[in-house]
Amino acid sequence: MDEDYSKTLSYEEKIIFLKILCIMVKADSVIDNEEINFLKMVGARYGIDNSTMVSIIKSADSINGPAEAAKITNRQHALQLIKELCVLANIDEDLHDHELDIIIDTARAMNIEDERIILINRWVLDSLILSRTGRIIMEQDNE
Repeated sequence: MDEDYSKTLSYEEKIIFLKILCIMVKADSVIDNEEINFLKMVGARYGIDNSTMVSIIKSADSINGPAEAAKITNRQHALQLIKELCVLANIDEDLHDHELDIIIDTARAMNIEDERIILINRWVLDSLILSRTGRIIMEQDNE
């Protein structure tokens, strides 16, 4: 997926993205290794230090996701946040209702239409399937 957008985010927007991603990780009460790795990868891409990441993770239960999301006023940034949420929600191959609720509430707080959420999620799913298929074809699944 395209990560170049992260260069256009302000530090505050990066923190907001991470806060909402942490809410998503805790949403199903099961924290998978894939989800933790995803958070670490995003934090590293954003240049966020480990102590800040730990602080965000610890405070995830008290974060008001929609209020944080409403601070994202750039539409492209808002769409990228929805994409990241869709990737995270689907990374463990099990999209829970609560995860879907977080995506919808976040999107609505940023004035993203429900139809756009569906399109983004479909694109993310197609990309994940294509990536997995490529790893199988290239015999890289056992590594």
